[in-house]
Amino acid sequence: MTGFEDHILVGSDTRGSSPNISDHAGQPITFETNPNAIFDLNISIIRTRFPRVAGQLLDNKKGRGEISVQQTEEGAVTILNGLCQDHPSKPISAAGVWAQRTILDERLKNAKNLIIYGFGSGYHVKALMPLTEAQLIVVEPSIDVLRAALYISDLSDCLSKIRDLVVGEDFYPDNLPNQVELVIRPQTQAFSPEHCQKIKTITYEKRGFASLHPKIGILGPLQGGTLPIAGYCSRSLSNLRQLTRQMDVSGFNSSFHEIRKFIQHEQRRGVVEGQYVQMLSHMIVESITEHPVDILLCMAQAPISGAALQELRRKGVVTALWFVEDYLRFTYWTEIAKYYDFVFTIQKGDCIDAIRKAGAGNVQYLPLAADPAVHLPLSLSDEEKARWGSKVSFVGAGYHNRQHVFAGLSEYPLKIWGTEWPNCKPFPELVQEEGRRLAPEEYIKIFNSTDVNINLHSSSEKNDVDPFGDFVNPRTFELAACGAFQLVDERQLLPEMFEPGVEVATFKNSSDLKEKLNYYLKHPEKRAEIAQKGRQRVLRDHTYDARLKQMLSHIYGSKFEHLQKRETENPWHAMLSRSEKHPELHERAKAAFTRGELPKLNGLVADIMNGKGSLTDTEKKLLFLHHVSTQIIQMKREEQGATK
Repeated sequence: MTGFEDHILVGSDTRGSSPNISDHAGQPITFETNPNAIFDLNISIIRTRFPRVAGQLLDNKKGRGEISVQQTEEGAVTILNGLCQDHPSKPISAAGVWAQRTILDERLKNAKNLIIYGFGSGYHVKALMPLTEAQLIVVEPSIDVLRAALYISDLSDCLSKIRDLVVGEDFYPDNLPNQVELVIRPQTQAFSPEHCQKIKTITYEKRGFASLHPKIGILGPLQGGTLPIAGYCSRSLSNLRQLTRQMDVSGFNSSFHEIRKFIQHEQRRGVVEGQYVQMLSHMIVESITEHPVDILLCMAQAPISGAALQELRRKGVVTALWFVEDYLRFTYWTEIAKYYDFVFTIQKGDCIDAIRKAGAGNVQYLPLAADPAVHLPLSLSDEEKARWGSKVSFVGAGYHNRQHVFAGLSEYPLKIWGTEWPNCKPFPELVQEEGRRLAPEEYIKIFNSTDVNINLHSSSEKNDVDPFGDFVNPRTFELAACGAFQLVDERQLLPEMFEPGVEVATFKNSSDLKEKLNYYLKHPEKRAEIAQKGRQRVLRDHTYDARLKQMLSHIYGSKFEHLQKRETENPWHAMLSRSEKHPELHERAKAAFTRGELPKLNGLVADIMNGKGSLTDTEKKLLFLHHVSTQIIQMKREEQGATK
């Protein structure tokens, strides 16, 4: 025996009435006559075609779950944790019906490659093969299910013809083709839902970037640190050739703060501020109704209500929140998370669990990053160096722990930049330019003209470094991208992103900070070495291009079919399809679609109206049609006015 009984509980009626299986000579093969013959036949094919899978099968390691084999009138079936992996009574007939129904799916009719998620006993794979010319890639997460199938059915023809066979939850084919469709068997998905989602994400990542063209709206906050991040995201989505629409509401910030001048009572003011956000939310929904988006990415503290997010969901918009704040300090996620399809966080563990319990549809870890177009080394003039430069500097708000730490650094040549610093000594001498808020182009000059940039994460509870700090702030990536040297406090997640002491210098408390300051101020060559390696690392691994690609991979993996259907229902889809026979018109339609124009004649001629130079025949025809259309509209308005 090759270990069959060690892994599979055979039903009491299986040995008594074996499935109708024959060998190549036409002689019946049963468990009684030769319990290994069928397995040996199948494994010989796998050894030749899929040696890695053969190794996994033959090492006799038991997978998770209880596996058994049960006989039916049409053949044996496998049962995993009490759930039959095939039809429990008529596996062959049901497999035929499934195959016919599957191949009628519009997206599968002309597919060149199909991933079948779930092998079961193989009946459905064998039934599908004669009905399609597509290459089949079969994924079975349970080693025991595949091993059982090899014992109970002759799969030699099937195994000889499939393109690839994948088994186990940690492996996936490296040569996945670009044009591939995915068919998921619910029995297998029920056993391994997380692995199934991983397969969907990997499958549709390439498909999504290659074939989907969703319009992605980016909604930033009224003010604050995430405001520039919205711009970085917009630029990265454009770099990834995604259609974007940045929804900048920062112009409403000043009027929002005007409320404080009229209402001093905190509770009453809160009610009015809530109504102001409701007004902005209604405006955002109306704007998206007028100029639709398919995905709305909201940055932390974006002014949008749960009711507005629900309305956008009803309109088919996929909603996502990038929560780039400490979930323990900023707790508004407890009320708003359930209205988002996706929430991306900069913390792991308890944070993700808590947001899931709050009702978020899909929660993923996604740390912050840098924008190499903004955060980069600069050559500064002497005047700029005099204004922005120093031996030691810090950029950021005056949180409690920062006040405590920097009060003890008055003997150092330190400059502090940012808001919310106290007026008591020594801060008036340290805080620059009256503690105003800086723009990114200003603090990048500080990074570039400072010998040692201190990067101390904020805490309202600690007097020093937070020993349990997990998230990594944006300054860490931005300083590194600038090629600037930084001393950053130790963080739990930091070693995953930068190698401490090699790509970034760290300190664990106030006394350690002083020791490191004394050392690095005397060793400029060491500062330059670490800063250079930090910049190389951030450009390789920690850009917003990389983060947004990862984000869209999750979204496309879960919402590919929804977004694909939404795209085919978009009026632009029909216009682009109809214009294909006219190359110039088709290119003009694609350009208008990319610009975000409405799928109307006005959108097609928008750039012609503003352009210069001679017109092509197509442009002349479009302008003529636009002129006629305008005249007809004007005539109708005049007629309506005359009848009143």
